[in-house]
Amino acid sequence: MKPEGDRTRVCMLVRNDCRTDFRVLKEAGALAQAGYRVTVVGVNTYGPLEREQIDGDRQGYGGSFEIVRVPVAPARTPVGKTINLFPRAISRMAAAAAATGAAVYHAHDSDAILPAWLAARRTAGARLVYDAHEVGFYSFRQSLSGFPFRLPIITWFWSLLNDRLVRRHAAAVITVNDVLADLQARHYGIARPVVVMNCPPRFSPTPDQRRELARRIGVSPDTPIFICQGMFSLSRGDGPPLENLIRSAALLRDGVIVIVGNVGSRAEFAALRYLAARPEQKGRVFILPPVLPNELLALTSGATLGLIPLHLPGLLRFALPNKLFEYAAAGLPVIASDLPIVRQVLDAYGYGLFCDFASPAGIADSIEGVLANPERFAAMAAGARRAAEVYNWENQAGILLDLYERLSC
Repeated sequence: MKPEGDRTRVCMLVRNDCRTDFRVLKEAGALAQAGYRVTVVGVNTYGPLEREQIDGDRQGYGGSFEIVRVPVAPARTPVGKTINLFPRAISRMAAAAAATGAAVYHAHDSDAILPAWLAARRTAGARLVYDAHEVGFYSFRQSLSGFPFRLPIITWFWSLLNDRLVRRHAAAVITVNDVLADLQARHYGIARPVVVMNCPPRFSPTPDQRRELARRIGVSPDTPIFICQGMFSLSRGDGPPLENLIRSAALLRDGVIVIVGNVGSRAEFAALRYLAARPEQKGRVFILPPVLPNELLALTSGATLGLIPLHLPGLLRFALPNKLFEYAAAGLPVIASDLPIVRQVLDAYGYGLFCDFASPAGIADSIEGVLANPERFAAMAAGARRAAEVYNWENQAGILLDLYERLSC
């Protein structure tokens, strides 16, 4: 076992390449700015071992830190992907993390807790922090849906293993909203997790930034733009709402729909991209690939309305989509699916209304209903700005730093 870890060194682990994972980047930057030496260990599925130095001040994340991406060869079959997930990705992440000799190993989401725990075991005095971006545990029935992996029995055993690690080894648990904090405290039998919401930083767009989105899609600056951004998944049921959203564009009297995120880059969404390119939607729907997190708000600020067409089953309905706060930061009124915590926020600040996204006509009517009432639109935009004063990263970073200060005592 190595000597006790450097008390200023933190190693975060996340099972993606951390290029667009804004929560991880913001947390790493906040800790680095506060004086911690931070390394993020991720995976590079389609490439070799990679090291990237992040200039946090220039890129808007706070302090500077390093990202290490361990190589994991792509696989074509469910079994092959499972093998990559368990022995290869986890062992390589654990080895890279242990090499940092950190005092704290911070696991981002349930698929990073095992390698974080393995790394922590190798350093005397190291502590394990679990950061649950979503619910984090699943019943066997939920596992049968294939989320997050394709083999249900493995998903279920993975959840049981995570439960054991959280209950027995986590020095602290972080989650993203109050409802999930209560659910996780009951499920794991632990003290209530610390809530660090995934909010964007305070943002005041320049006139040029507000014109960027229109420039990028090639429309007039005065064209109403209805934006839907984020990371979606067909396995959790996001396909039908997105399809209806795309079809609604042909029914709008004015304006265009823009979808930004993995719909524009992943193979599973090829049918949606094909639908958007059909004659009745062409020129009315634009699908853009993911953008870097530090560029997202500038793009968002060029929109007129923000859209949240989510269909989340089971406990996932208690998620709090990042885009809810990103739209607030950009001052956008919101039309959203009626999710419990989304309703709490929108009702409290009055910057949104609800649509079930079950039909293209219903979506078009909701959008045009907001635009047809200038006073209502202005009130919703003002509500978004009020929400942004509360839900911003500057406030949330302080909560994270308070937790780390307690861990170092």
